[in-house]
Amino acid sequence: MITTRFLTTGFLIASLFPSLHAQCSDAGVCTLGGGHASQAAYSVSAEYAFGTSGKPDEIKFHSIQLSAHVSILPTGQLLVSIPYNRQSGPLGSTSGIGDLTIVFSHNILTVGDGELRLQIGGKLALAEVNDGGLPQAYQSGLGTNDILAGIQYRFSVWNAAIAYQIPFGRSDNNVTRLKRGDDLLLRLGYSHALESMSVGAEIFAIKRLQESSVLDTSTAPPQPYRTLTGSDQTQINLVGRLAYPLGGSVEIQALVALPLLKRDINVDGLTRAFSASAGVALSL
Repeated sequence: MITTRFLTTGFLIASLFPSLHAQCSDAGVCTLGGGHASQAAYSVSAEYAFGTSGKPDEIKFHSIQLSAHVSILPTGQLLVSIPYNRQSGPLGSTSGIGDLTIVFSHNILTVGDGELRLQIGGKLALAEVNDGGLPQAYQSGLGTNDILAGIQYRFSVWNAAIAYQIPFGRSDNNVTRLKRGDDLLLRLGYSHALESMSVGAEIFAIKRLQESSVLDTSTAPPQPYRTLTGSDQTQINLVGRLAYPLGGSVEIQALVALPLLKRDINVDGLTRAFSASAGVALSL
């Protein structure tokens, strides 16, 4: 049985919001299936997130993300989210607007305390991908338009989801011209309400289903593409969440995530060795 002490400890050692996308080391699919969803007809949030890729890249990521949830139809909700990102590492630094995420979530079945939701949406490539002449890992966006789809099930304090992401095309980044594979996400979470706050713990796995390919810089132009052997990797993250209401319609949210299994190849800049965020949400 999961106790309050276990959850609190999990938050402290691993330590809200489903809009924290990049820190789950994906290209957008972690938007789907989050356990902490707004119950208000309208809500907006702003959060600051920090992450690091760890060795050997040693890239640091800073992000300020604005999100809005809007209830549409009797059982539907629309999420719109966009970040401003900054990346810095041994090769230099870049910053700019990231890619836009739009997701529609619809309740398709309710049985007792259980709720099954269908989620579908996409990521639109708005970010500059050749900033500073640096590789894809340093860019504020991934340079592709992607489809997101998933199924989420909530029951009492539990939340489970499976989701899929399909990227289309190849990034225009001149250094790598990266083409990513599809991503599959599995997540399971638990939340618990205390007297003055709510805490939660979650584990999720992201599997890259095909190997990525990039420009072969070892050959003379015109350069062919080469497959990155072993880039169809899996990352498994442990996440802790905290939500603290300030009264009225304002809530402070925080998150810390650590990888239980970390990706070795970071050509897309999505690997995280550590990430944390803090933000505020306003229900309208």
